[in-house]
Amino acid sequence: MIYHSVHVKINLMKFIRILWLLGALLIAHIAFATTTNIINLRIYPNKTTRIVFDMNTLATYQKFSLRNPNRIVLDFNNTSKKFTFNPKNLHNTPIRNIRFAKKAHHILRIVFDLNDHVKSHIFQLKPSGGHGYRTVLDLTPLQPTNNKIKKTLQTIVKSYTAHKNKLRDIIIVLDPGHGGRDPGATGPRGTHEKNITLSIALYLRRDLQKIHGVKIYMTRTRDIYPTLSQRLFLARRVKADLFISIHADAYKNRTARGATVFALSQGRATSEAARWLADRENKSELLGGVNLADKSYTLSSVLVDLSQTATIGSSLKLGKDVVQQLHKITPMHSHRVQQASLYVLTSPSIPAILVETGFISNPHEELLLRKASHRQQIAKAIAKGVRNYLLANPIQNTFFTASIFGAKYIVQPGDSISKIAEKFKVSTTKLEKINQLKSNKLVIGQVVRIPSKHD
Repeated sequence: MIYHSVHVKINLMKFIRILWLLGALLIAHIAFATTTNIINLRIYPNKTTRIVFDMNTLATYQKFSLRNPNRIVLDFNNTSKKFTFNPKNLHNTPIRNIRFAKKAHHILRIVFDLNDHVKSHIFQLKPSGGHGYRTVLDLTPLQPTNNKIKKTLQTIVKSYTAHKNKLRDIIIVLDPGHGGRDPGATGPRGTHEKNITLSIALYLRRDLQKIHGVKIYMTRTRDIYPTLSQRLFLARRVKADLFISIHADAYKNRTARGATVFALSQGRATSEAARWLADRENKSELLGGVNLADKSYTLSSVLVDLSQTATIGSSLKLGKDVVQQLHKITPMHSHRVQQASLYVLTSPSIPAILVETGFISNPHEELLLRKASHRQQIAKAIAKGVRNYLLANPIQNTFFTASIFGAKYIVQPGDSISKIAEKFKVSTTKLEKINQLKSNKLVIGQVVRIPSKHD
């Protein structure tokens, strides 16, 4: 009797386990059957860019935004990606790139890397008009008026009281690519990239020095080869605010043409051309005959630098301003700032861009780059882009920012109205009027308001 009872209990336990297993399989089957598949992605550029996800059924989702750099993230629950994405569809949209990743708990994460601040709106639609289930994301760029921009900048700049020894020049490092034993690319007529880049950089130095409150350093001013590490060391030593590397591109296809502006990528390059360029430029250390015994340490430093997302965001803004000016005077290989893992752009906390001024391997563009007039035009375009960036992104406690947007200045020993006016490039009459000065006498410690260009 006891044996029979135990036997019955064992069979009952087996039966319960079987039922539990069948239930689990049924739940898994139901979950699998209801998995949402995104079968297509459609993008419609306009004042408001519309992104449409075609789906076999609707899925729940979470949306949130990130800054520095600007991103919008969509997490779709229990969803799979069943389509191939073509990045060429992003032209004329505020989207720089779209990335996809599978997260834990069957979540499909879609990240929209943005060029600008946007207002986003998302909604879902059931089948209608020949279309199936859809999730729709609308992105509208935020474009504040000039008055709002001006007011914001003036608030930023006038919020501090600048002592004489706290105001400083904006430091820009110009880096003519290659040089010395490393000629860089060579055109069909034998033109060396190193000579073109040095010429453009010298013209650019001349144009940037015309901007009040800007000081220029160069990684080379003659035909020598500073290593990539030495170029970065200079930028760090002088505490550069901006780093601009000048190059002239080359490609196996001689029909390739146009200028391109690069910023650092946090991951792999965003196009085949960018990846090829990254490989060539990184190998310039080998072309210079430099001992790479410390490569592992340098690589570690680069990986740390790649985490400087705020710096990359500023680099993209600088690059966009330069692109807008370059396209006015020369064909563009890309109308968007490209991103690549370029060693020369990895200085920490220094916004940096690399400007490919044209394809020296293209016979027509080689002839253009050989002309001094064309090189001067390129330099002026880059300088205009830099100035526009500095106006839109004020660097505090600098003479440039104070002279453009105004500031408060504390009188130091030896100061006079004329000296202060000269320092900030304003007239003595305007300085006296805005401060309601009844005499030329100043007192040490006296606060003097520096007028902005708009006063």
